[in-house]
Amino acid sequence: MKVLGIDTAIGACSAAVWEQTVKASNQKIMSRGHVEELVPMVKQTLQKSGLNFDQLDLIAVTIGPGSFTGLRTGLAAAKGLGLALNIPVHGVTTLEAIAFAAKRERFLKKKTPIVVVLESNRNEIFHQQFDENAINQSEATAMLESLIIRKLPKGPFCLCGDAAERVLTALPQPEHGKIIHLTAIKRPMAEDVAEIAARRFARPIIAEPLYIHLPAAKIPVSGGRSRP
Repeated sequence: MKVLGIDTAIGACSAAVWEQTVKASNQKIMSRGHVEELVPMVKQTLQKSGLNFDQLDLIAVTIGPGSFTGLRTGLAAAKGLGLALNIPVHGVTTLEAIAFAAKRERFLKKKTPIVVVLESNRNEIFHQQFDENAINQSEATAMLESLIIRKLPKGPFCLCGDAAERVLTALPQPEHGKIIHLTAIKRPMAEDVAEIAARRFARPIIAEPLYIHLPAAKIPVSGGRSRP
């Protein structure tokens, strides 16, 4: 399966082509200008992969949580391409994409949970916990760091996402020793977005924005419905 992955959700613009492995990828760190950057980046990435648009089988795009403008840019481009090419467009959350990167980075053989925390541009932090295989173990939520601290695993765990430093600062210093801080994993990568969507092709998440409201998230699922 040939998949185009797109991410514009959190401070970056990235595109990747995946077919059993990553064939080509590009990323540019940026807080604005995604509209101008994304389409040329997609074209360049496809060219690097040696594929044409009409060879794609699927488009995968991050659906949030993240920047409102960034998410809308990625979703609009993905849906436009999907419509033009007559291929499906599937969603991947930013939280699960980051957890997937953490799993790959650590080659987690021990049962080390993964905690993903992302800035929300508010007082709250987006938060979700995963097991060592990047399978979610909790709902995605938005809450204050003081509440997140109460929910952290008791034993060792991996911490990643662009709000990790904020959570560490709020933790007592003796607690830091049990935390594996994956400092390089702060935002989603399009290559992970593409691979996640390909692996769960038969049970997709629809490509609609994921809005998290306290106290819980409603995640788009196949069939156009949401589950709490």
